[in-house]
Amino acid sequence: MIKLFIDFIQFLYTLAPLLASLAVLTLLAVLLSKSIKRYAAVYYIAFAIPFALVAVPFIVRLFGVEMFNFNRIPFLGGIIRDYIHMGTLGFPLLVIIMYTGALNPKNPTVKKLLSIRKELSILSGFPILTHSLIRVTNNFPNALKFFTDNEGYMAGTKVTGAPGAGITSFSFVLGILMLAIFIPLWITSFDAVRKRMGNVKWKKLQQWAYVLYAMLFIHAIGIQAGAMLNPREREAPMPAVEMTAAKADAPEAGSADNQRLQQRTERSGGNHADRNAVRQSGGNSNRTAEAAKPQGRGGRPHSTGFDDIKVSPQAKQYVHITSLLLIFGSYLYLRLRKAKQEAGASSLKR
Repeated sequence: MIKLFIDFIQFLYTLAPLLASLAVLTLLAVLLSKSIKRYAAVYYIAFAIPFALVAVPFIVRLFGVEMFNFNRIPFLGGIIRDYIHMGTLGFPLLVIIMYTGALNPKNPTVKKLLSIRKELSILSGFPILTHSLIRVTNNFPNALKFFTDNEGYMAGTKVTGAPGAGITSFSFVLGILMLAIFIPLWITSFDAVRKRMGNVKWKKLQQWAYVLYAMLFIHAIGIQAGAMLNPREREAPMPAVEMTAAKADAPEAGSADNQRLQQRTERSGGNHADRNAVRQSGGNSNRTAEAAKPQGRGGRPHSTGFDDIKVSPQAKQYVHITSLLLIFGSYLYLRLRKAKQEAGASSLKR
């Protein structure tokens, strides 16, 4: 039963990583709300370390100095890649912050999230800045070229469709504008800066958060839609700065590329006895497939679980887009409903 639950969580994370990460981070934020409030500085330092391990090598590389690639370190490398791709930490944290302002503040769970909303805003900045430093900086010049020198872009870039390339390029250009809005919002989340600004100026500036949420939706949808219309050439050479995310961009389990790679590996390095058995079977595909099935105790076939379910990359992209529509659509509904309730309450007081 426990294995089945773990397999389901892994399958959910593979199929809908944003929803899975959002659920896990929301649970952790609620459970650790008192700890985050009390030891905020400790959490800031912990979240700042992966950012520093990406930012410092990136900056010194601009001066021609190569440093050790920290993403090769087990576990830490996975965190760094999650920072770069943003979908595991940065994006879900922004969604939690976004929803906290749209939900009923009297709810006990929402109260806990509201008490650490400022801290969550600061924590979200580290993966967002990491993502911007690598992804946006690396892709922005080429994306801008699509609009300033379209012929040169199309001639020097492998694309399968101009509309998809245009949508993706627009999303990356939009990312720069989002960064310009996010940085002031992030900096003013620190108490020292907020006190110097005063509540009136601070609240006016925070209104830009709604613009950021709308741009975030357009950016995320644009990336997914552009990828569907213009599938990425995984065999194309990868820029040096993108090597930190190479593992995350590898073909996923169950994809056609991965299956062909596995078949080549089995043909080149498989057990000689297994290959002889296949030859002796006369090439019977049914018996070969049966022999290839994992065996459980007593020679019984291994039971099928969630980890055996294969989902195509196209299906995953549809799930990602559906997740984004569900998250932002429900937020818009909740935020408008709350605004209407607040307007009704203020009119009654008058």
